[in-house]
Amino acid sequence: MKKLILFPLFGFIFITKAQVGINTNVPSSTLDIAGSLEGSYREITASSSLSTTDYHVSFSGTSASTASLPQMSTSDGTATDFRGRKYFIKNNSSVANLTLAAVSGQTIRIGGNNTANNTYVLSPGVLGIITANATNGWDLDLAVNTIPDTSWKITNNAFNGTLNTPQDIPTGTTYQVITGSSVTVTVPPGYNQSIVTLNFDGWGHTYFSGVSMGSLRFQIAQTGTSVATYTSTTMSAWSSPVNTSGYYRYTFPAAYSISNLAPGTYTFNLQIVREGELGAVPNEVVVWGIQSKAEVYSKN
Repeated sequence: MKKLILFPLFGFIFITKAQVGINTNVPSSTLDIAGSLEGSYREITASSSLSTTDYHVSFSGTSASTASLPQMSTSDGTATDFRGRKYFIKNNSSVANLTLAAVSGQTIRIGGNNTANNTYVLSPGVLGIITANATNGWDLDLAVNTIPDTSWKITNNAFNGTLNTPQDIPTGTTYQVITGSSVTVTVPPGYNQSIVTLNFDGWGHTYFSGVSMGSLRFQIAQTGTSVATYTSTTMSAWSSPVNTSGYYRYTFPAAYSISNLAPGTYTFNLQIVREGELGAVPNEVVVWGIQSKAEVYSKN
């Protein structure tokens, strides 16, 4: 049989089979509240002991302080057996730590490989949720920094390359894509700023039969969500001041960064062209290999 109790100032409470419903006549849990939930709120600026009437405690002091947790019993049914009681404790200070402290002999469990300790420190901006357990103290359910994270973090990266795979570079003014230099990364959404850093490390040789000099110029081609070309990212040069045939070995480290690309997927490759050759024309200009790396850094 269903009993209806009417409280004019507080709405309707229905009790059915030991289930309590507030503003609902079909409670589906032991306590079913069809509306908002309000708990006590207290702001402290110095050390304080938490009591049976506390729910959310906010600390805004300017010097290190302690929030002392009440002693709880593990004997079921006793007055101090408040296992399951929760405290929401927020350190709203900009400069001072707030230490959560259990009574002597009781602990605050964190879990994982962490040893249960008698205290836990909430740094400025950190919210802690703590629950009385059934063993010997408290469980730290959550400790989260509510201050927006504005640090740079790697959100995507890629590595690619070909080793010792000779590629002849012809004369002319047309840039040639270096085989194996392609690298693809994704700029994720949800961040205010991003930087893509590109690093290409390659090596090769030229061969000439007399006095000769020249250089190699490199550029980076971007395809994908948007298309762009970044010119003159680096150069490499050679010279032979004597009329003697021989090989000249060279390297070409090319580093470049691109800021605030729109979220999406991008592919980058390194391109090369011969220029500024004087004296004997080299018999060959060869790229032996290249290694390419791209990293995406993002922050709010």
